[in-house]
Amino acid sequence: MRTAAADAEFVITRLFNAPRSRVWQHWTSAGLMSQWFGPKGVTTTVKTLDLRPGGMMHARMDRPDGGRMWVKFVYREVVEPSRLVWEHSFSDEQANIVESPFGGPWPLRILSTVTLAEEGASTRIRLVWTPLDASGEERQAFAGMLDSMTEGWGGTFDKLDEALAAR
Repeated sequence: MRTAAADAEFVITRLFNAPRSRVWQHWTSAGLMSQWFGPKGVTTTVKTLDLRPGGMMHARMDRPDGGRMWVKFVYREVVEPSRLVWEHSFSDEQANIVESPFGGPWPLRILSTVTLAEEGASTRIRLVWTPLDASGEERQAFAGMLDSMTEGWGGTFDKLDEALAAR
């Protein structure tokens, strides 16, 4: 069910055919995360991954059209092997938070919560995004992009599936 823009939240879940410990490694290793993080067609290079509350993940994302953007996580919670919580932002090369490279209003920070739950030999990931300290206009823009986020994270999870399948 979709909620009002003021309460907009994005949720996506996916079942991965891999044990939770392996899926966790792909979320917490710079080398493994570089293999799959980001929408289809994007090549990601994780420059920093300091996995602890207050630590940061900082990555460059190169688009097929030659464009480049940076993303930054500031971790709030790290509960191995079941939960990661971070503030998700676009950034510059020096890891300063910047406005969305796509133009228009967008929250500067998004609270991201990923849970990894065992389901037999598989792992179910649930990702939740909630705007932080966002204006009404930013929340409205976020609510209007739910379908696009589903497509972007769906492609990202497809890439994670492929990375987990590679031995």
